[in-house]
Amino acid sequence: RRRRRRAPLLVATPHQSSTADSPTFQQTRPLLNITMLATIGYGVASFVIAFVLAALLGSDGGALSKEFPWQFRLAAACRTPVLMLIVVPLSFIRGKYTLARRRLRRYLRGPGGKAAAIRHAAHVDSISEQLRAWDRGGRKRKLRTARSNWAAMSTKLGSNKEECNQIALGHMNEILDVDEDGLTLTCEPGVTMGELTDELLPLGLMLQSHIEMESITIGGLAMGFGIETNSHKVGLFQESVLEYEFVDSHGRRHSVTKDQPELFYALPWSYGTVGFLTSLKVKLLRTQPYVRVEYLPTSSAAELTSQLQRLAALGEGQAPDFLEATLYDRDNAVIQAGYFDARPSTAAPLNRINVWYKPFYYRHVETALRSGAFQESIPLQHFLHRFTRSIFWELEDMIPFSNHPLYRALWGWLGPPEVSLLKLAQGPVIRRASVYAHVVQESIMPLWRLPEGIAKFDDWFGAYPLLVFPVRIFDHSSETGGSSGLLTPRAAEIEQGEASGLWVDLGAYGVPRAVREGAVWDAKENIRAMEHWTREVGGWQALYTDIFCTPTELRQMFDFSLLDKARKRHDGVDAFPEVYDKVKSEAGISDLSAELAAERAAAKKGTAAGRRSQSAATSVKSPPRRRSRSRSRRRSRSRCRSVAASRVRRRRRVIRTRTRRRHDRSRVCGHCRRRRALPLLWGGCDGAARHDSGRGGVAGAWRGHRRGARGRGGSPRARARRASPAAREALWQRAALRHAPASRPRPAAVFRPARGARAARHRRRCRRAAG
Repeated sequence: RRRRRRAPLLVATPHQSSTADSPTFQQTRPLLNITMLATIGYGVASFVIAFVLAALLGSDGGALSKEFPWQFRLAAACRTPVLMLIVVPLSFIRGKYTLARRRLRRYLRGPGGKAAAIRHAAHVDSISEQLRAWDRGGRKRKLRTARSNWAAMSTKLGSNKEECNQIALGHMNEILDVDEDGLTLTCEPGVTMGELTDELLPLGLMLQSHIEMESITIGGLAMGFGIETNSHKVGLFQESVLEYEFVDSHGRRHSVTKDQPELFYALPWSYGTVGFLTSLKVKLLRTQPYVRVEYLPTSSAAELTSQLQRLAALGEGQAPDFLEATLYDRDNAVIQAGYFDARPSTAAPLNRINVWYKPFYYRHVETALRSGAFQESIPLQHFLHRFTRSIFWELEDMIPFSNHPLYRALWGWLGPPEVSLLKLAQGPVIRRASVYAHVVQESIMPLWRLPEGIAKFDDWFGAYPLLVFPVRIFDHSSETGGSSGLLTPRAAEIEQGEASGLWVDLGAYGVPRAVREGAVWDAKENIRAMEHWTREVGGWQALYTDIFCTPTELRQMFDFSLLDKARKRHDGVDAFPEVYDKVKSEAGISDLSAELAAERAAAKKGTAAGRRSQSAATSVKSPPRRRSRSRSRRRSRSRCRSVAASRVRRRRRVIRTRTRRRHDRSRVCGHCRRRRALPLLWGGCDGAARHDSGRGGVAGAWRGHRRGARGRGGSPRARARRASPAAREALWQRAALRHAPASRPRPAAVFRPARGARAARHRRRCRRAAG
């Protein structure tokens, strides 16, 4: 028989030598360990060297005033290397991940259609169910979204949501429909500008107001503040909205169009204080692949204002499609007028401004101050997001050499740090100190006041460049019957024959001049001065910034009449916070206790003065009363009056009590069938004769009985109370016989005391007995 040879087991025996125990490996192991340690050491050393160099070259913590806390000065010293080596790479990774997820989701979902409508209905139902559960629970806390505030595009770090009931809305981020023929887009509120750019530009379309920052959501623009360089023609973002869909606090779904003007114009700038936005329908524009931009330098604020007025007033077909300006100091600015173009030309060569190795756009625009006016063609996508790489001009404040060719070559391809990650890296101490070391403010003012606004911004902030966006504000008061919503323009600023007027948005982003010089900049004083001036000229403040106004001052700046009606009509007063509570800064940023106390004192004084004037106007004129000379005498007189009044009140109570008791002691008379006092039913008087003849009446009968009955054992009630039940019944029967007139048959019924409902039965018995 042939035996099968078994395969040897792969088990190491003490007699077998492994590779790890071989002499060659034993000799190379120290070399591998040394190489690994050297690599780690070189990496750590490189990181430390880069960190120190970036800190030395870019940080300005030493220039800060000693008034700032040491934590903030340390963070300012380490800001540049932390951003370069940590935040920028993390932002790059997060951006690539978001882009891949967005494209995968778009591929799996498909371009809208019936499936998107079904998913949207399921999303709305989930929100409604959350709200109904909160409603059934007693509506105990205010409603807010569950989105973290660090992810929102605002300067606030805290969310003021800790004590609120948070509703999950993160799944509302789908494009529902793109109507290329009707030029409309329907989408959910969580869709970002970057997603809309990827979806619309290949179709030759764009939003009527397409905002430049890619991470801003369309829902935030619809319920908050949205402005673009074509706003001089089409107005703010809210003017492009055709339909809002929201869910109120009871979970009911509402679709709002211009057919309901009061509610339709109350929703913009309401910041979700009426309901939760679930979708919206907006207008689209047809586009061209390129934008031809003309750069026009100006040398004074007056010249800048006149040029903007001239360009914005041009007729249809001549006015630029995009119009803005960048102010580099108090006098010098560059106007950028853009026109759609099909292709570049020799006069306007192509410039892809958003390529990572190119200089920042605002630095490129600044060259017009030295070289004079020129024009160029820019791809539409590059133009729409021209400020993304530099975060307007904020990145140079964070990384001072970020526009240097070496930085752009080594780090430029990573892109800018995300605003949300910048906020997430802040702590409460750094956040409070940054408000007094950095300014982000916008004021919307009438265009003709721009020179005054520039001068005041220079005094308040001294931060350059300044953003200048002309914007047309529309008056819808004729549709609503008195108000255009929160942004209601003054009638004096409306152009003659038009339903709109030209305003301008002036924005300051950066480090104030005082902080750069090592001094202390009072953020509260300067921002409150800006808010006061903005209210005076009939303008408005952008509410995504840090505000220092009180609730009363905010209501003086904005018209809340339509919003208040909408909140009451849809039961939002007890469900959602006020606009002020949603846009105010976190606790500890601004101390407004003195201002609030002054407002309360003024209101109290004004109320007292109003009451005095109202009473003086409505009262009858009488001769002036003589006032006492002494304060103590006045006090004693008032005390005497109060004592006399109390005595009168006490006497009236006694009289009412006696009357009630006397009524309770009364009985039904067998003769007149009315409730009379007990003595009238007692013998010893001629009550019946007095009733018949009408002489003397009740009072006479009472007095006659009192005279005849007192001598026979006390009052009749006391005698009846002392008698036995049988004697009392006999006495009552005797009284009834005495009172019965001779012309009527004597009643056989015995009359007993009656009270309340029993009295009515007694009357009926009395009538039946009397025939």
